Amino acid sequence: MSWVVIDGLSVAYGGTTVLDRVHLEIPRGSLTAVLGPSGCGKTTLLRAIAGLLPAAGGTIRVGEKLLSSPTVQRAPEKRGVGWVPQDASLFPHLTVGENIGFGLKRSPGRSGRIADLAAMVGLGELIDRAPSQLSGGQAQRVALARSLAPRPDLVLLDEPFAALDPQLRSTLRREVADLLRGQSNTSLLVTHDQEEALSLADYVAVMRDGRILQWGTPHEVYERPISRWVAAFVGDTVEMDGWWSGGRVQCALGLVEAEMADGSESVDGAPVCVMLRPEWLNVTAGGTDATVTAVSYAGHDALVGLELPTGFAVRARVAAPDLPRRGDQVTVGIRHRALAYPVVSASVPTPAATR
Repeated sequence: MSWVVIDGLSVAYGGTTVLDRVHLEIPRGSLTAVLGPSGCGKTTLLRAIAGLLPAAGGTIRVGEKLLSSPTVQRAPEKRGVGWVPQDASLFPHLTVGENIGFGLKRSPGRSGRIADLAAMVGLGELIDRAPSQLSGGQAQRVALARSLAPRPDLVLLDEPFAALDPQLRSTLRREVADLLRGQSNTSLLVTHDQEEALSLADYVAVMRDGRILQWGTPHEVYERPISRWVAAFVGDTVEMDGWWSGGRVQCALGLVEAEMADGSESVDGAPVCVMLRPEWLNVTAGGTDATVTAVSYAGHDALVGLELPTGFAVRARVAAPDLPRRGDQVTVGIRHRALAYPVVSASVPTPAATR
């Protein structure tokens, strides 16, 4: 059952539409990531949910509570929504404990709640420390604890790991995801980092130009992207021209098993764009002859550039122990059914062009 329902949400700045009839449903207790390039409207979506921006249309509902509609605009402090910003934004004149408890009413259990939250985020020994004495990761833990203190119905995270160094970012985001799930919080994370969205979230919503293009589990979005743009944005792709032939496509790699990615039907002989992930290609497994032209080593694996006899270039992802060398003659097979997209006359911009 959906806990958060956003239906037809539109937000405009002046005459410019930033969110265009957004529809998004979030199951209770899940972590959903909104993934998209900079400027696509991700943070605007969070601000509208939090009540920091007025909606031009549509509704926002959390549980039984209507937060926003054409006739209702609930105040931010009455929405039951927690916020974790990109920078921790702690109050410098308050201690760690005072920052955590900032949104809590004065009550007999207040100090115990603060102590529990500080311990939960691993800062129980630092409760009297000033924000200036914290590392970046510690400051973000305080911001998370502060957002959880009032027991919100929904936690919003606005790229909270973007300012951290890569190693700390990887560690902290996993800790935060585990903590949110352990508390059964319903959370909405916005990010432009594909790895972050796919590895952390229960569900991913891919956003572009103020619209949600696709929503599903990370596996569904990665394995069955609804469009060429989504496919290229959420991961590496190998694309080539092809022609549909009864559940197969004829392309540079021969006659390949395929399915239409958008669920449509195609007639035999119709032109299609064939899409494969590099890891769906199998080097030295029998298939089409190829020459290794490049090896981009990444430690655990590598992207291997391959040139087919026709001169067409493809890339395969190969595990590090099995890496060929530049100049090696290999064969290329396919270990996963290809996806096919109908060919349209207008050119489709790549994600790189919108970043």
